[in-house]
Amino acid sequence: MTLLTPESRCRSGGEEVRHQLRHPERNGEQWIRRKVASNGVVSVDYQQVSVGRNYAGSACDVLVTDGLLQFWVGSELLKTVARTSNGTVRKLHADGTAPRRR
Repeated sequence: MTLLTPESRCRSGGEEVRHQLRHPERNGEQWIRRKVASNGVVSVDYQQVSVGRNYAGSACDVLVTDGLLQFWVGSELLKTVARTSNGTVRKLHADGTAPRRR
């Protein structure tokens, strides 16, 4: 057995690959960006969906189609849910560029 730390022995080699993946281009009419609330909920078109409290504060990209909402953080698909409403989804501050309050 080689002299490695326990952490390095248990670590899989996939971590480096995960950081090297580029995020796909998520621009267009079907993609919107929302911030995950402190309780892990993302709100889209008055529909509240829990994506997990461990993602609180993260930027969440949402793919909006006619019948589905897909919630992505980075390159990870968190959840896919059915839409409860029809129509367009408002983008108040495009891609998280809301003005900062002081």
